[in-house]
Amino acid sequence: MKRIIFTLFSFLGFYSLYAQSVNEQNVTYSQEECQLTTSELQRFICYVTRANVEEKTLLKIGVRPNSFVPFSNDNRNSQLGLNLEIMAEHKVHPSFSILVGVDYNVLYTRTKAYGTPDWDFSQQIKAKVGTRYYYGMARRIREGKSANNFSGNYIGLQFSRPISTYHKGRRFDFQTSRFINTKHVSRLFELDQPAVDLLWGFQRRLGRLGYVDINTGPRLTRYSGRYNSPFYKATYRVSFQFNALIGLGW
Repeated sequence: MKRIIFTLFSFLGFYSLYAQSVNEQNVTYSQEECQLTTSELQRFICYVTRANVEEKTLLKIGVRPNSFVPFSNDNRNSQLGLNLEIMAEHKVHPSFSILVGVDYNVLYTRTKAYGTPDWDFSQQIKAKVGTRYYYGMARRIREGKSANNFSGNYIGLQFSRPISTYHKGRRFDFQTSRFINTKHVSRLFELDQPAVDLLWGFQRRLGRLGYVDINTGPRLTRYSGRYNSPFYKATYRVSFQFNALIGLGW
């Protein structure tokens, strides 16, 4: 009798182990797909652009290329330049800010007319002051999408004036068959060329220490003619500006 009971329990034990192994083989596994939701994407964009971080003052150091004719078709003439802008922007209202700073411009031009390599190197420093209206900021704050910061679309008015100019160049004189070096440093009162810009643009913060600022619009420049014309007649010139800066901001 004991052998029968022992044999029966052994059979049941082996059967349970066999059934468990079969069940484990029939189990299927599914992997849940990781999907980025719209709210998570919006939070990531707000984090990168610091859209919900309240800021009152932003110090900016930005650069932009200033090459009007980088290379000509005959690959003989070149013009390379760079603008360095240092600005301080302060919010006086969630939608309004004031700016003050300087713009440093360096430009190198090389021409090869008649086989003679002539070149010009110039530097100029401009003082700037302006104001901006972030027209969508108040609505975004009411909707809880942004804070009092510097990420948004704007309409701006900016005044600038040269305060220092340096020029150095070399020309080939065909009469003497020699190169003539020129150098000129303009005095402050000679740089009577104020300009006003009407701008539309957008500015975005890039993390904690970055920003991008792109704007465009017309510029009106006044040339007094006091030191260039015996009649002292002022002239005005209208141009169209496009600026794209990227740099550090904190």
